[in-house]
Amino acid sequence: MLVRDAPARYPRGMMRTTHAGAAEGAIHFKYRLAADPDASAEIEDFGRLRAWREILKQLKLIGRDRRRYDGYAYGNLSVRDRATGRFFVTASQTSDARLLRPDGLVRVDGWDAERFEVMATGSRPPSSESITHGMIYAADSEIVWIMHVHAPTIWHCAATLGLPRTPADVPYGSPAMADAVAALLARQRERPLVFATLGHHDGVFACGATANETGCAILRALADATSQENGT
Repeated sequence: MLVRDAPARYPRGMMRTTHAGAAEGAIHFKYRLAADPDASAEIEDFGRLRAWREILKQLKLIGRDRRRYDGYAYGNLSVRDRATGRFFVTASQTSDARLLRPDGLVRVDGWDAERFEVMATGSRPPSSESITHGMIYAADSEIVWIMHVHAPTIWHCAATLGLPRTPADVPYGSPAMADAVAALLARQRERPLVFATLGHHDGVFACGATANETGCAILRALADATSQENGT
């Protein structure tokens, strides 16, 4: 599925990581990146994005822990530009930065799920979950915000909380994950929506129309899961 045509300025060279042995945080898709350090200047909700990133970072739902996930940074956020259909996503391996700066965002101009390729503009590679974000946006035009966190408490309680889940045999950052997420969004019409990715250890996504409803949906799920863990 080609969501948006790739502008002619994209360089022909592609960068790729392999699936074999790839660790958490590695980019599995091909991507073309047009260099533009000012690409994020057009985003209207940068302040709100930075605020929620800081909240999630303080809760250790995004960030980096040398003892987890092979030391890779984890978690990402994105926001859709309603006017163009493009979206802005935090760049790969930036969730541990002390403060989100504009050059820490990448504009995803299009993606091709069949070829597993992303066309983006910015100064850093796009998040390893960019195609998954794209499939969520494609599934529902009312979704404007996506937050992907690593929340062991929610993830382990997902079934008992009744959260939707992608299958355990579907790995993160894969074409199968993109397809599984699209199918899940088609079945689950609740918004905001929180769901767990069982094949992506500790992975939890939330999506909604506003930053606050999306972020607060994660916090509610975390409170419910913590209460359940504590037997209350």
